[in-house]
Amino acid sequence: MMFVLVHGIHDTSRKVKVLQTALENQGHCCIAPSLTPNDGSKSLDYLAKQLQACIGAAIGGTNAKLALVGFSMGGLVARYYMQELGGYKQVSHFFSIASPHHGTVLAYLSAKPGARQMRPNSDFLKRLGQNTACLQNVACYSYWTPFDLMIVPATSSVWDQADNIRVKALCHPLMVKNSRIIADILQKVGD
Repeated sequence: MMFVLVHGIHDTSRKVKVLQTALENQGHCCIAPSLTPNDGSKSLDYLAKQLQACIGAAIGGTNAKLALVGFSMGGLVARYYMQELGGYKQVSHFFSIASPHHGTVLAYLSAKPGARQMRPNSDFLKRLGQNTACLQNVACYSYWTPFDLMIVPATSSVWDQADNIRVKALCHPLMVKNSRIIADILQKVGD
């Protein structure tokens, strides 16, 4: 299986290195682009178009099926890629890890375009919420922790479109390195 790993705000591909290594050790190929700028100064749709170009360059116009993993903001970037840029046609599995599907109040701390899109009830989130029918053939999973202090409220990571999996991770940054989540992803793509 080809995995595409999408990091969160203020992160690079280094953030998903533990996950990438675990997947590659099980024989999976991984694409883990560092999307720029990573500070919310550009919109999430801008980053999604960058992601689309990275995926296109990696798979070279083939019909290869992908497993898409988005951490935090990366989950929203991945959703835009699938829902608005047609990426759902290539994605068989989508794993969202601690992503603010319903926004986070912490996004009010920044006036940058990408941060504004992550505010609760933003136009960006409303649009994604209205356009989920295209995901009917994508197996969607959302991992969340009640101890998340970045996604506020933590239940914002619970997404109606997904099988929601509560994990007792101590904090937001540790979610992408959580051994239970990694094992569950491997098990689900193996089914």
